[in-house]
Amino acid sequence: MQVSENMAEELMQVTRNTPFRLGDGAVGRAGVTREPVQVPDTLDDSYQSERKELLIRSGYRAVLAVPLVREDNLLGALLVTRKTPGAFAPEVVDLLKTFATQSAMAIQNARLFREIAEKGKQLEIASHRKSDFLASMSHELRTPLNAILGFNELILAEIYGTVPDEMKEPLTDIQTSGMHLLRLINNVLDLAKIEAGRMELALADYSVHDTVESVRWTLRPLAAEKGLEFLATVPEDIPIAYGDFGRITQCLMNLAGNSLKFTKAGKVEIVVALNGDILIYRVIDTGIGIPPDKIDSLFTEFKQTDATIASEYGGTGLGLSISKKFIEMHGGRIWIESELGKGSSFIFEVPLRVEGSTTASRAS
Repeated sequence: MQVSENMAEELMQVTRNTPFRLGDGAVGRAGVTREPVQVPDTLDDSYQSERKELLIRSGYRAVLAVPLVREDNLLGALLVTRKTPGAFAPEVVDLLKTFATQSAMAIQNARLFREIAEKGKQLEIASHRKSDFLASMSHELRTPLNAILGFNELILAEIYGTVPDEMKEPLTDIQTSGMHLLRLINNVLDLAKIEAGRMELALADYSVHDTVESVRWTLRPLAAEKGLEFLATVPEDIPIAYGDFGRITQCLMNLAGNSLKFTKAGKVEIVVALNGDILIYRVIDTGIGIPPDKIDSLFTEFKQTDATIASEYGGTGLGLSISKKFIEMHGGRIWIESELGKGSSFIFEVPLRVEGSTTASRAS
């Protein structure tokens, strides 16, 4: 890129079409020495350049070239010409050296900003492709898995004949593990939709009692297996709510399942309350608790409190992140209250009646 001010048109055209060569003329020598180079008189025989005749023909008799250098990288040069012969004053040279330093910095910053912008676009494209891939793969995995679980359920129900007692336990394990895998796949699919901005709530009237009861019924075997009390408290007079029943159920399932997983003894309880027009859901456990400095990071995708805990209890770290996004789509919020070694409370509140249609955004 060349920029000029009051330069002869013929010289400017040549400069645009023919790049300067290192070592040739004032600019070329300044590029080699990385120091200002001046020619007091272009008519002097000691001055040699491919552009000498053109400079003389254009009336230029004195030339000053100052290199643009940043972190030892040559970015270009400032070229100043004058129509009267003679050396440039030292203060002019110093001023141009200062200007050259600032110009080199500005040029490099502009290049870096352009590179960052280009990288940002590339990352955005890659992120969209990743989300599309995850969504596609999740669908491809979920379809055969649903078929496997369906057939296994029919076998357990002895639709195809009597199942020997020694086969019932492994078939039940298959069903349990398959359902866990299906939940993971659904979480990945939801995350991909959210990141792509394609997740929408299916708003309709729903029963808070039915929501809580469905979660309690689904997770009751896990609580029984661990010897935990699993309780639910919902006031009888809570009215019909308006929101996405499936997503609220999924949030409660994630939170209660998480509490059951990290509780070795005691109980897990789902408690619902109505404060004005705000529904408040609490999942309270007597589990291991969470260090205060780890609470905020739990809402980050694939993030868990500690590698040792993750290896002992398992999990992907997606449940809380996805739950937070669904709750925010409802116009609500979620937070955690916990005491290390004594248990945790996962609390979220949403409007009793969600207004309008909400779509997840990538920034959420």
